[in-house]
Amino acid sequence: MHRLPQRESLVHQVVDLVRKSLEAGLWGGHLPGELELCRKFQVSRSTLRAALEILTKENLIASSQGRRRQVLKPAIERTAPVSRLVVLLAAVPLERMNGAAMLLVDDLREQLAKDRLDMELHASPACFGLKPEAALEHLVREKSAAVWVLLSAPLSTQRWFMEHGLPCVLVGSQHSGIALPALDADFAAMGQHAARQFLSRGHRRLAVVSTAVDKAGDVRTLEAFRSVCEQTPGTQVIKIGHDGTPEGIQRCLSAMLKKPLPTGLLVAQPRNLLTVMSYLGSQGVRVPRDISIISRDSESFLDFLVPLPARYVVAPAAFARKLSQLVRKMARGEPVPPRGLLLMPTFIAGETLAYLSGKKTS
Repeated sequence: MHRLPQRESLVHQVVDLVRKSLEAGLWGGHLPGELELCRKFQVSRSTLRAALEILTKENLIASSQGRRRQVLKPAIERTAPVSRLVVLLAAVPLERMNGAAMLLVDDLREQLAKDRLDMELHASPACFGLKPEAALEHLVREKSAAVWVLLSAPLSTQRWFMEHGLPCVLVGSQHSGIALPALDADFAAMGQHAARQFLSRGHRRLAVVSTAVDKAGDVRTLEAFRSVCEQTPGTQVIKIGHDGTPEGIQRCLSAMLKKPLPTGLLVAQPRNLLTVMSYLGSQGVRVPRDISIISRDSESFLDFLVPLPARYVVAPAAFARKLSQLVRKMARGEPVPPRGLLLMPTFIAGETLAYLSGKKTS
């Protein structure tokens, strides 16, 4: 929740709150409208206008007829970070992350320590929701970070950081229209490669299994997968979108089994692969004899799965080194281009990918 002014000296307290918000860079080139600010600080319009008049005389903002007030002074000099703190912002706490993410956090902390940068993990589902503005504004006021690292942030969170000009690096794919430094695996390359693996083995009925929520990496995977398949006549590609729970995945697979069965599945997320393979086995569908599977992602526990999954692997240590280079450069005040840096994964053939006819095709 927003900190609210006390009832005494309301005008000067609103002045102080708006000034601190400006210093924190919570707004871009213009202030929100008067009604929004009144709701935010729970004051009358006359109190708000008196406070804004003081800020105008201080040359922090400027007013113009019929338009929102303009911010005259940028909040923070980005070339001179105010702290040695790097905040890793995630939707879930460390203990709920998958193994690869846990290793990344540990490796990144170790890499940043070389530049005497402290890293703090902050888990906040509210900062990753459809309307994260209030939670993010509160967090930025509480944390003085040299750099923010956003772990798998949705479009709403990415857009907020971009609009407020805060120094941040995305761990994950940029959504369309987002110009922020980012580091991720090359999901498009994986989608293309996986499609070619299936097609070269005679598969023409294919499915991509991922969450129904359109994450940027999943979108890139599916688009690239389809683009390759469209070049082979007679190839069908469907998306099996689920809610991320074992029950939801089983419902989707149950519906899939009532139709002509795809001969190849590309599955996102290792934990979901476990559900897919175990459920298909319980229904008498044999992997890879009846259906071939490629896991788009990898975890160390997949080494213990029988049959051994075909999958793509990005080493967490290598990922952490690349990420730390971006963060350390930004923490030193050096410019970092607002574009995505992609790491090419290694493909492990495994035992879940078979030729459709049981033998190689020419």
